[in-house]
Amino acid sequence: MAGPQPAAVPTASGRGGLFAGYQPHAGRHDELLLASGEVRPTWAKFCSLINPLASGEFTKRWNHSQRLIYENGISYSAYGDLDTSARPWDLDALPLLLDEPEWQQVSAGIAQRALVLQLTLADLLGPQRLLSEGVLPPGMLFGHTGFRLPFHGQAPPNGSFLPFYAVDLGRAPDGRWWVMADRTEAPSGMGFALENRVVISRMLPEAFRGCNVERLAPFFIKFKEKLQSLAPHERENPRIAVYTRGPQHENYFEDAYLARYLGYNLVEGDDLAVRDNTVWLKTLDGLRRIDVLLRRPNSQSCDPLEFSDESQLGVAGLLHSARSGEVAVVNPLGSGLVESPVFMAFLPRLCSFLLKQDLQLPGVASWWCGEPSSLDRVLANLDQYVVISAFRTRGNGHGQEREFNQLPIEKRRELIKANPTKYVAQEKLQLSTTPTWEAGTAKPAHLVLRTFAIESDNNYQVLPGGLARTSAPTGDGLLPVPTSHGSKDAWVQCSQPVEQVSLLATREEPVVIRRTTADLPSRVADNIYWLGRYIERIDAAARQLRTFILRLTSESSVGSDTTARLLLRSLAAQGQIEPGFALDDIRRRLPDIETALPRQVFDRQQPGSLRTQVDSMVHTASLVRDRMSTDSWRIMVHIDQTFCESDPSGSMDLTDMLHLLNSLVADLAAIQGLSVESMTRSHVYRFLDLGRRLERGLQTTELLDSCLVEVANPTQDLMEAVVEIADSLMTYRARYRANVQLPAVIDLLVTDESNPRSIAYQLVTLQQQVEELPGNVRKPSYLPHERLILKMLHSVRMLDVVQVCEAFAMGERQALTELIHSLDRDLQGLSRELSLRYLVHAGPSRRMSTTAPADESE
Repeated sequence: MAGPQPAAVPTASGRGGLFAGYQPHAGRHDELLLASGEVRPTWAKFCSLINPLASGEFTKRWNHSQRLIYENGISYSAYGDLDTSARPWDLDALPLLLDEPEWQQVSAGIAQRALVLQLTLADLLGPQRLLSEGVLPPGMLFGHTGFRLPFHGQAPPNGSFLPFYAVDLGRAPDGRWWVMADRTEAPSGMGFALENRVVISRMLPEAFRGCNVERLAPFFIKFKEKLQSLAPHERENPRIAVYTRGPQHENYFEDAYLARYLGYNLVEGDDLAVRDNTVWLKTLDGLRRIDVLLRRPNSQSCDPLEFSDESQLGVAGLLHSARSGEVAVVNPLGSGLVESPVFMAFLPRLCSFLLKQDLQLPGVASWWCGEPSSLDRVLANLDQYVVISAFRTRGNGHGQEREFNQLPIEKRRELIKANPTKYVAQEKLQLSTTPTWEAGTAKPAHLVLRTFAIESDNNYQVLPGGLARTSAPTGDGLLPVPTSHGSKDAWVQCSQPVEQVSLLATREEPVVIRRTTADLPSRVADNIYWLGRYIERIDAAARQLRTFILRLTSESSVGSDTTARLLLRSLAAQGQIEPGFALDDIRRRLPDIETALPRQVFDRQQPGSLRTQVDSMVHTASLVRDRMSTDSWRIMVHIDQTFCESDPSGSMDLTDMLHLLNSLVADLAAIQGLSVESMTRSHVYRFLDLGRRLERGLQTTELLDSCLVEVANPTQDLMEAVVEIADSLMTYRARYRANVQLPAVIDLLVTDESNPRSIAYQLVTLQQQVEELPGNVRKPSYLPHERLILKMLHSVRMLDVVQVCEAFAMGERQALTELIHSLDRDLQGLSRELSLRYLVHAGPSRRMSTTAPADESE
């Protein structure tokens, strides 16, 4: 279906600058311009403030903002998935402007609508008067796939069946707002709306202040107050958690962002357990009671005991705990029942029956084909409607609905007649257009606005503005809510200056001094631990590759060929390059190595390649995004951008590769420095440091084993290369000012407790960190992991370096070899013992079911 053609719009006085070439589409309401081409009064102040920036300054600011979006990792796809590139959040540079009086009317209509839906839920999941008194046909409810018996008879805290609500709005050609869809299951988008506000208000501070934009913080304050009020047994300081679908889901960024902003734990199903009808968070310090869960999974995915679903997100017994009043789930399980399109057809009737009022904010005209009169109307005017699934559950149906509406009209009639209760017909709404910033100019795009409401004092408070989504004006019109491609910040402009409100506590509120941080689930500790290990593993590999390239391309180093061959052998053992290269003459194979090394180092399909390890590090960091500082995450993003996006298939040579390795080593050093200097010594820091120290010890033993212990007569150049890889060359030269000798090397890298790169230093640090781990109460005997550390530390401290190295030079290599090998074995054993005691190793639970998991994105 062809899109609308641009209308001839006269140039209006005062709308030059950024909007000089803007052309809206005929037959639609345009948010910026009147039909005469004049700027709407709502936009006049904004235009006067923004146009002086001109396109150059505006573009410069927008480029900086896009960089901020990338650095903050704002994405909307399978976040952190190694097999799928995260799609960056597509935010538009121009906000959507809304007038305060108009928004007050819209807010009142949203609040009324939310109240109607809440009362409807309370009745359908309770006494069902709406059925017995004929307001709703029974077939509509009992034919609904989202109505499950386990949901019936619930008594949520304060009787709140819909504490949190969202609605999708569209503006018709006459300028009126219409409801396009209700969101009652687990509404998403609020975190993205907040991040949009942060980015755009920083980009356009003059316009933001000059337009008196209403703040979002008061809504989030009410949101927190509501969640706290829902805690069972009126606990004064309830523990609240954001129950996420996990990093594989497209909304994971939003979940992590909201958890950080609101100050709540971010938990997955595996982090929770139900004992005696109580929901507990599994932490390193033991079980901690959860009072309120702000859930993100769909209802049917939350409890595998109640529902036959293959989703691995659930918590066995969660519904029973909620029914017993031991946990508040927001929104209650089953609340998605009323967001199905079939209820759009009955909402005016429900409002009249439940509130004795007319519906203030109309929905898109809808007809349920299960009613004979509606069926006749739909069949007679089918070409005017979009037909959708009446009982659609979250995330299902869009693809089938598009295909259905593409069928020949007679085929559609035939399908509807065969099963009329399955379908709802909706009027096609000609959505308004709004200016978007594209390629340096303002262009029109269709607009849908999602806003949010929270129950407060027997009413609903509505977020001022919300998440504006845009789509191309050439959409096919086959779906009631078009597929969006971008987003906007929505500004509600006030007539008076807006009071500054913060989510932080005021000065009048007393602060309880404490030095403990949020509970640390064992799953998070496991990811933090492996993040530390990946950081050190990548650092060691990058340094070894860098030293190898320098020796390979050097013409001055004595014995560099031998050194390069041994380093190459070590790299081949790690999987960085094919083993065959280490068996031949290095100089003869130099052209092949120069071609093969970049390709294999950056090969994502090769398990041991540096590229694979970096991908794993970035992925693991994404799993603990809510535990990382902004600066640390920005460094991860920089690594992902500069290293992981490099293309070795082009003209990359060893010099280019050396530059990337230098950048990678510097970035990793920055992360390590931030962890040492900026992280409080909590369990997060301890497990990160445990992973780092253990991996650094392993990498050092492996380096010594492959490059010194297994070599009969290590050359000075080889020993210098080993010290260089271990980042201790400057220390060695400052101490000895002489040729490199084996005793000094072994002392520096094995027994010197003052050298942060030595094995002894790692063991001392590991001992200190283990003593601070949770549940480490002094007992008559040491725990297995403690004994391993003491054993290794004793063997290192008792080592006579000079004697062992002299014997090694005389051909008696057993003592040094056994020491290095035993350290390697014991460090591996220490990793296993720490994991068995503290970390997560159980795989995800599986259900014996063939039910396909539902797509939960909405």
